Amino acid sequence: MKLALSFALISGVAAFAPSAQIARSTTTLGQHNLGAGGMADTRDPSTYVDADPRKSISAAPSFEEYLKQRAAATGGATAAPAAAAPAAAPVAAAAPAAAASTSGGATILGTLETLQGPGQVWGADGTLCIAVGKEESDLKGYENFGKFYAALQSTGVANEISGPGPFTVFAPTDPALESYELLRGPITADVLKLHIVKGNIASSAVSSADLTSLGGVPLKYRYAVRKNFVNDAIIGEKTFGPYADYPIDVQCGNGVIHAVGLCFAM
Repeated sequence: MKLALSFALISGVAAFAPSAQIARSTTTLGQHNLGAGGMADTRDPSTYVDADPRKSISAAPSFEEYLKQRAAATGGATAAPAAAAPAAAPVAAAAPAAAASTSGGATILGTLETLQGPGQVWGADGTLCIAVGKEESDLKGYENFGKFYAALQSTGVANEISGPGPFTVFAPTDPALESYELLRGPITADVLKLHIVKGNIASSAVSSADLTSLGGVPLKYRYAVRKNFVNDAIIGEKTFGPYADYPIDVQCGNGVIHAVGLCFAM
């Protein structure tokens, strides 16, 4: 009886004793925090170079970029039976036209009128591609800039960028403007001016450039998942398959064009 009473008293005292604190490491590796298990937090996509190569974090390509690199290494297509090669050749020949980085001295407006946008595959439409006899990797079409060009003309904004500039134009594709019209309403001059910035800004310089739009509204830049975003639109977006990506750094006589897949006013 006495033994049981003593055990009960000891247990009661232990319940009110301060609990031992588990020490957690706050050691850092460059800018990467180390947890209790000694592993670095690698959610930050920034690269890190350490004197010890084993501790370095290198920049890995995105899945889209990996597919492009693999296609380039294999001559533009993955391994396939020799009999299938002739059918794929005409498709691959269309990609260089969309990837052109110069406009032959034409103005921004002249370039937009004929610029070929990204090539999209049928895969995103699921079973629809089967119904029309297409493979998921077959080319569905190119997203061009006819609506943007027409809107610049009808609103009079074209007159404001017809001079020597230079101007940087973040040109939304036709589907991007169609989505805006469906969800938000008509495309006005103010909406179009959000896509135009004074100066000739390369895609590699958007992170540090003055991104005040032609209408005086500052655009928002952010870097995430190894990509540059302006007003939530990816600059230099990749497409799946061997077709052209969103064209960027298209040099014109009075500026530069970068294609985007989202209207900046969304």
